[in-house]
Amino acid sequence: MSLVTQPDIFGPGTEWLPELRTLLEAYRSVPVPAEECFVDTEDTPSRGMSSYLRVAVYYPLRCFRATREIMEVVHLGVEHWDVSAAFARMPPLIPPRGRIRVECLMMMVPYLAAFENEGYRVAPAPPDTHWEWRERFPNLQRLLSRGGLDPASAVPDRNAGAPSAPLEDFRIAAARRELDEVRGLWPAGATEAEWAAAVHGLRASGLPDGTSVPEWLAQLDADAAAHLDAAGYRLPAAPDPAYPAHDIRALW
Repeated sequence: MSLVTQPDIFGPGTEWLPELRTLLEAYRSVPVPAEECFVDTEDTPSRGMSSYLRVAVYYPLRCFRATREIMEVVHLGVEHWDVSAAFARMPPLIPPRGRIRVECLMMMVPYLAAFENEGYRVAPAPPDTHWEWRERFPNLQRLLSRGGLDPASAVPDRNAGAPSAPLEDFRIAAARRELDEVRGLWPAGATEAEWAAAVHGLRASGLPDGTSVPEWLAQLDADAAAHLDAAGYRLPAAPDPAYPAHDIRALW
């Protein structure tokens, strides 16, 4: 029901190497030619790695899992039939000139390990790709992609008796988190260019004519907040169903 921002690797029957797939998605979302995505060096992370590490702040042990999966692939060999079958379902790893795929994977490991073991962090920055926008603001991305929030539908009528309690809790919590993400999108004083980048990054659709993005989001905030108040909404006990259980934001 929620926009799961990371594969649920704890569930039964899940895919093999789910975190590696997510990592490759981060790399391939960078708007450069495919052979320019995997360009980490010993001194500088690539744009894809920087994007992944900024998102990893919200996911305890995410970098550890990515490292473990990379080493499993390296141990088996990228030509192993199981690895080849798994890679066929992932964004393609196309090495730059002079490198091979194993070298690209091994260049990722020092940054992942430093994040996990040494507290390494890249400099804070606005999201750099569509992938990072979606991962950083999952509920807001869903709101904007459907053209806005209809508060009356986002917050169920408690007198209607139709939705089950878990579904109702999810829908209300998701509406609340949409508002939290709206309010945390940009600090006060953001420029129109920054708002335009956010709208493009979140792939918003159906924005009303003649209304600026800040004005539109402020109206959504006010309308949905009024409906949440009318519904008697209170922050749920952890975990918050608006985020996957393995997202640290589910515990806020």
